[in-house]
Amino acid sequence: MHTPSSLAATAAARPALCLCLVAPSGSGKSTTAQLIRNWLLARGRSVEVVKLAEPLYRLQAMFYAEAGVRLSPETQDQKLLESVATHLRAIHARALADGFLRRLEASRADVVINDDLRDDRVDWPALREAGFLVVKVAARAEVRAQRLAERQDLSIVKDSPLDLQMARIEADYVLTNNGSLAALEAQVDGLCRLLVGGRVDGHAGKHTDERAGLAA
Repeated sequence: MHTPSSLAATAAARPALCLCLVAPSGSGKSTTAQLIRNWLLARGRSVEVVKLAEPLYRLQAMFYAEAGVRLSPETQDQKLLESVATHLRAIHARALADGFLRRLEASRADVVINDDLRDDRVDWPALREAGFLVVKVAARAEVRAQRLAERQDLSIVKDSPLDLQMARIEADYVLTNNGSLAALEAQVDGLCRLLVGGRVDGHAGKHTDERAGLAA
């Protein structure tokens, strides 16, 4: 059981800024996370990317190892990952969320970024309680489909129910990623200047900065 002093110590140990990037596969979440990370590192902030699905990736690797198939770290079998997540949540609904929060508490970074939030029923309330802001990355369906084809994942779940769950997660900021990397970099620059330049306490609500290409 947490005492008031232990809760205060946990809150004090948490990063000053927590962001989660939310979007369907192929929208460019990982690229956006890397751009944000690079921007912050260049300005002296320490940054850590903490994934909710880290246990799922480990289990995926175990499945393929047992089958005698080598799997590169970046490769995803989306059907397997979603199936494993469903079974894991059936055993314990907060399994992924609680594991994530433990890794969050262990982080000593100034900024923590999550780029694989998809569940709005259990995982998102847990991250919201931990003070995360939501950055949604929007991309047209045809753009996402082309990127997924180029990624050559082992399997792709089209029209995943998780897409509907992600749609219900309210955004604090929205970036669009239908064009060039330079266009996305410009939006990330505007977002980071907005976040780092001002004070961010918990939920800042929706924000719009037209000059930076940000929309609520």
